Amino acid sequence: MPPPPKEKTRTLEDFAGFLAELTKSGLQFAVIGGCAVSAYARLMGVKLQTVDLDLYAPSAESSALLEWASRTGVRIVKRPKPRTLPVTVLEWRGEEIDVLSSSRGLPPPDVAISLGRDFVLEPDGLSIPVADPFHLLANKMAIRRPKDLPHIEILRRFVEEEVVEAFRCEEKPRDRLAPANRLLDALGKEALEPELFDRLVPLARIPSDYRFLAHRAPGARHVERLAERLRVEGELALEAEISSIAAKRAEEAHLG
Repeated sequence: MPPPPKEKTRTLEDFAGFLAELTKSGLQFAVIGGCAVSAYARLMGVKLQTVDLDLYAPSAESSALLEWASRTGVRIVKRPKPRTLPVTVLEWRGEEIDVLSSSRGLPPPDVAISLGRDFVLEPDGLSIPVADPFHLLANKMAIRRPKDLPHIEILRRFVEEEVVEAFRCEEKPRDRLAPANRLLDALGKEALEPELFDRLVPLARIPSDYRFLAHRAPGARHVERLAERLRVEGELALEAEISSIAAKRAEEAHLG
């Protein structure tokens, strides 16, 4: 018995023609799903393909989207219906495009679009809005199907680099910590992974860095390492504060 045929795989560039026409229409959207993950994967030198294109758009624009599709010859496969998954399914040159107006883990479309990042598609230089990687990670974590697991790993690695870069380059305390807080929120975790924690410790420079790391450390022994570093550097007041946090976390671990 012959093996079943493999699904066609696509990248964002395969939908460039469709996205160019949609952009010209003035309709608001951001790319989500596998094509969005593939855009970030490419920045890491990783090749990732998917089977269709997922877009995120405000439900208020559904009628305008359907009118645009009818006018431009894009086939409407499925229209959104009340009390069902809010998705419009289109077909363009034999390719499926799913347009959603809500999805678990994502903020409302207008927020996701405003915080999205522009990616330039070659060779025409078309600028396409792609959902923010932290939002995509939260979305994939909320859905968490088997096929999402490689996407979660890619996004986690990508945003971890942004966490490290913020510790390395940003000056304001809020800007230094914001990516790390967003990562933890997306993952639904209270503590940093040990490997990431170890990368951040040498980059800690100001008291808020140390306090954050102490409260978000994987365990009490990691906090003790922070205190030891401060002791060596002669930051005794801050060392005492961090040591107190370490003792409290050790006690909580013992009682828990």
